[in-house]
Amino acid sequence: MSLDEDLEKLATAAISDWPESTLCGQLDAAIQGLYRTHLPFPPSWPPDEREEFIKEHADTDAQQLATQFDDTIDTVIDDFSRQNGHLPQSEDASEMISAARKTMVYELLASIEHMKGELSRLTIHTAIRSAASMTGCSPAARRSHRNTTRRLRRMT
Repeated sequence: MSLDEDLEKLATAAISDWPESTLCGQLDAAIQGLYRTHLPFPPSWPPDEREEFIKEHADTDAQQLATQFDDTIDTVIDDFSRQNGHLPQSEDASEMISAARKTMVYELLASIEHMKGELSRLTIHTAIRSAASMTGCSPAARRSHRNTTRRLRRMT
């Protein structure tokens, strides 16, 4: 599946199963699957390092998304009320909330693109360093590589 199709599937599931999807860990698991499928990890990373990276970033994104989903109801209704001077009808409010939540899920695309860029730079840096120097294989270089991957920060 393409990234857009996977995001659409995630958005549909997250919106229709809210808040149960967060409580039972489905949202976190779905984001992990998205990252496993669409992030290009450096070939030098062992599977456990990839999993650690995926779990850490997916957990953070799932928590952030859950917080945004919780705040959406108040935000959408308050914005509508300020603009129109009255509360929206329940059907209209439901549609506006779902649309806002879908947009929030699609904001994961920016996070994925940012991580792709960072992972690509790490892949290039690791390949050049290893090819240019035998120190790329030393224990110190491995520690340095491990620390570099942990310093990779998400775009917020």
